[in-house]
This record gives sequence, C-alpha cells and structure tokens, in this order.
Amino acid sequence: MEYPRHSYWHETTDIKTLQSPDIKDKKFDVLIIGAGLTGLTTAYLLRNSGYKIGIIEGTHLGYGVSGFSTAKITVQHNLIYDYLINNFSIEEAKQYLKANTEGATLIKEIISTNNIDCDFKEQTSYVYTTKEEEIEMLKNELEAYKKLSIDGFYTEDLNLPNKAIGAIGIKDQGQFNPLKYLYSLYNILVNNSSCEIYENVRALNIEPSSKGHVVKTEKGNVYANKVIVTSHYPFDNDFGLFFLRLYQDKSYVMAVKTNTEPFDGMYINISDPIYSMRYHFSEKENLLILSGGNHKVGIKENEEDSYKDLENFLKDNFKNYEIISKWSTQDCMTYDKVPYIGRYSDNVENIYVATGFKKWGITHSAAAAIILRNKVLNIEDDFSQIYNPSRITPILSSKEFISTGVNIASGFIKRVVPPSDEIFDVKIGEGKIVNYNGKKVGVYRNDNGDYFCINPVCTHLKCAISFNGAEKTWDCQCHGSRFDVNGKILEGPAVYPLHKIKIKKADKL
Repeated sequence: MEYPRHSYWHETTDIKTLQSPDIKDKKFDVLIIGAGLTGLTTAYLLRNSGYKIGIIEGTHLGYGVSGFSTAKITVQHNLIYDYLINNFSIEEAKQYLKANTEGATLIKEIISTNNIDCDFKEQTSYVYTTKEEEIEMLKNELEAYKKLSIDGFYTEDLNLPNKAIGAIGIKDQGQFNPLKYLYSLYNILVNNSSCEIYENVRALNIEPSSKGHVVKTEKGNVYANKVIVTSHYPFDNDFGLFFLRLYQDKSYVMAVKTNTEPFDGMYINISDPIYSMRYHFSEKENLLILSGGNHKVGIKENEEDSYKDLENFLKDNFKNYEIISKWSTQDCMTYDKVPYIGRYSDNVENIYVATGFKKWGITHSAAAAIILRNKVLNIEDDFSQIYNPSRITPILSSKEFISTGVNIASGFIKRVVPPSDEIFDVKIGEGKIVNYNGKKVGVYRNDNGDYFCINPVCTHLKCAISFNGAEKTWDCQCHGSRFDVNGKILEGPAVYPLHKIKIKKADKL
C-alpha cells in the first residue's frame, strides 16, 4: 500500500499491515479511538485489568502524528515551568512535572521490560539561546527548576554549530525511533487475548448513553461501556467544544547526513525562528534530526519556504550535508499551553480524551496513558488536575484565541471570494481553486495530465481549503484537517472525505 506522507521513521521500520476482522456490532468494555503512542500505551496499561479492549485507527498504524515526531523523551518542554508557576501555581507546576516524569519513566520501563530495540539512548536535554537578551529567561527557568527540585544546570560550554551562547540542561532524558517502539507495543498487545486492534476504521461520532456508548464508524456501530479518544484532535463536535479550544501548529523536519562529528544532547532554542536539533544514533547511521519552520496551519502561501528555511540553516552551519528524508507534522495546541487529559466533558460519563500536547507528545503520550488508566480504573493520583479538560483559563488564552479566530474567519471568507483561474490554467503537478461553470472547484493535475476535482470545502466545519504544493495535499486552515489529491482524509478532525466533482472532458480541452 502506498502512502502519500512518510518520514525517516517509516523508512527504517518494518511495517506490517493488519488484517482487521469485521468490527460491526462489536462490544467492548473499553474502546480506544486512535492507535498512536497514547492509545497503545493506554491499552498496554489496561491489558491485564480484566477489561475487553478494542482499539480502532482511522488510517494505517504508524501514520498518525506518532510517526512524524522528532522523538524526544523529556520533561523539559522549552521554558514551561517558570510560566506555569507564574500563571497557574507552584502546586500545578509540580503536577505537570510529576505527570511527565512518570511518563518518561514508563517509556524507559516498557523498553527495558520488553527488550525493545528502538535505538533508545539516554541524552541531556537543553533549551539554548543565541541571543544575549534571552539569557535572563534561561536563568528564570533555572530558578523555577530549583523551586520544583528539578536537577538542572546552566552552561555556556556548548558544542553547537550555530553560535549558541547559553543553555539550561536536564540530564538523563532520552530519544528513540518512535515507530520501532510503537510497533513493538502493537506486537505486545495483539498477543494479549484482552486486546483487539483494527486499522482503517474511522470513528464518525459518539452517541453517549448511560447503558453504554455507541461509536459510529465507517464500518458500522461499535459499543463500549467506556470510550477513550486519543485521535490527536477530538473529532466529535457535539460535546467538549474542542474546536473552539484548540488550534494546530505545523513544523517541518529533516533527517540529514552530515560530515561533522555528531554531538550528544537534544537542543531547542527559545524563540522564533525555532530550531530543534539532535542526532539519531543507530547501527546503520547517525543522522541529524533538524526541525523548525513553525506556523499555524493553513496560513503560509508556500510551505516549500519552510523546507528552504531549514536548508538555509544547514548551509549556514554545516559544511557538507545530504538530506535523507524530510516531512512535516501538525501539533494540537491549547491556548494556555497545558494539554487536555481526562473526562471529555463534565456532561458525559465514561468518555475520556487526551489532546493538545503542544509539540511534546512523546512524554505526554505516556503521561496521558497513566492518567487515562487511572480514570478508567478509579485510581486516585496527585498530578492529573492541571490537565482537566473542563478547566477555563480566559486570561491566559485570550491572545492566542484572538489570533486563531482571525485565522478561522479568514478561512470562511475564502469560501465566498471568487477564483480568477479557469480549469485550463492548472498546470501538471499543480493544484488550484478554479472557476468551473460559475462554481469553485479544487483541481489537481497529475503527471499524466489527469484532473482530480473536489469541492474545496472542509467536511469538518465547512471552512475553505487550499492546496499545499510542497506536499500535494488539500489543507484546512481553520482546524488543520488534511486530504490527499483524491480528497481522502490524511489528518482529522474531519471524519468524511472531500466531495468529488465530475467535470466534462470537453471542459478540460
């Protein structure tokens, strides 16, 4: 099976397609929607609880967000702890730290206990700066570390090519190949009689009921006493209102062969332009994993510019290099910088969610799995309250909310702006919104000259979509849904493909 998007992790991992049996009318004690790291780790923790567990994945295993990560296992999430102490409380900052510490420890334990070969390597994690005016910000974060008893340190002794002048570090963090780890989790679960995993089963909506929830899918109804949504972006708009409380941010990644001596450590700088760097060490090769180019989804006219920005960074800082692989990823962001993990809504029982990991999804995936396991099994903990999905933080949220609101409004306005191009203006390899018999049509023309035509309106909340020439996808700037040139879903929250439009052969001549 061919997939339009892949990463270096896909190229280095033995991927097996599941032969999923019929799921229609199946009944489970717990149904997990989303088979990424969060979903599979949650199932791993629940596998011996006596519950019958079902896991459904809307695409192919490993082709969600987990397969496109930079794969850092760390409690250091840029400058987060000074922010949490000043905008939440020191107690809530401790909760955030403890949840992620538990998550990082769980990942290491799973790797060790199951002898998983996933290129795991302990590393020191760093937040660095190249600007004198940001040194004070690093030192403020270091003070927050002291208040929280984090064993951190400040250093100016940095072996980086881009003239970093200072950094704060935390030792004993880690990195790995996320797909080797993910597929190992899958192998553990499929050999456990309590778990059933189904690929290419997209959930469409959830109908809550005190007698057991009904999850409508493309393959029929599924029934469960408890439902856990780990599908990256919550897809059901009927409760929770997550489409008003999340936005998606996009970043770009390259795996690069360099002629310089690989450096140890995982690095990210404070402010835009963000560059995250680490070397991935494996038996086959040592590659630089470089990411950056961050922006809100759908606002960039030409996303190829972001890849060019990363290559310019390489040219400036590495004498010789070879780009082995490049890809993009989208991350759900909350407006107050803290993920939503827990009950989907105060209004419904036994439905849970994990989302908004804000680019730190590896450690948060395991932290979320622990919290979700605790919720399902009614286990008390002292670190989940800060993640409560029903919290309201209007002051913290207002600036980003207004910015995102403008972006969404722009997406709806584009629906009524008439295009100037006609269908014959579309070149080979190009996608455009064109005027066809007085209607707007999204058209992509492949290398053979064939036309693929869709209605350029996202099926999630009817926002306009635009063509991403860098990756040959149709993207929604409102909530981040992505579709291939045929209109098939690549990323949600959309649960239905784009509507295809037929054109007459004469109109293409």
